[in-house]
Amino acid sequence: MKSALTIIFSFLLISPAIAQKTADEVVAKVLDAMGGKEKLQSIKTVKKLGQLDVGGQKIPFNYYCINNKAEKTEYTFSGLTGYQVVTKDSGYNFNPFQGMQAPERMTVEDLKQAQDELDQQGILLDYASKGHAVELLDREDVDGVDAIQLKINLNSGKTLFYYIDPDNYYIIRIKIKGKSNGQEFTNTSDFYNFKKNKDGILFAYTQDNITFDSIEINSAIDEKTFEVKK
Repeated sequence: MKSALTIIFSFLLISPAIAQKTADEVVAKVLDAMGGKEKLQSIKTVKKLGQLDVGGQKIPFNYYCINNKAEKTEYTFSGLTGYQVVTKDSGYNFNPFQGMQAPERMTVEDLKQAQDELDQQGILLDYASKGHAVELLDREDVDGVDAIQLKINLNSGKTLFYYIDPDNYYIIRIKIKGKSNGQEFTNTSDFYNFKKNKDGILFAYTQDNITFDSIEINSAIDEKTFEVKK
């Protein structure tokens, strides 16, 4: 007959494996809700066209990405266009509304963390092979939803917290913890208005105060879109 100490020791050895298995079960359900691995793996480009709501004023806000290669976010107001461009090699910000006269190169730290966004097939897809780690945490209330919580430690050093609706496994909130210019930061975004596009892939058409009118995958994007005029 096993001693109580042996039983406890055995449980301590297997409990991390049980927790990981449960986390992976959640990951699998999230990926299925997003459209499934095969469809996610088919994503080569993403183009989102929409509007940013600033105090009731609608500002054109567009997003372009070639998976794991380059992305650009741009917004236009009063005849001026600001943008951020991130590639595998470099990153630039240009905000004429803050008096910038020319694009400014991102710091090495900021660039490394921004490059996580280049993965348009999803951080959770084959996360272990990408060098990320996933942990299942206690549930948290998100605007009345008893949300499942996943903690994702990225290989860049950034940490994500995904809050998932248990009814449909949609990611309804993402909290990001990282470092910028040597200072720790926390950003939180909420996601709404979920729809599957014509390819059967789920997208949130509203993120905080940004609403996209159209989301296309695998449409042609000219690589000149990501050129930065210095």
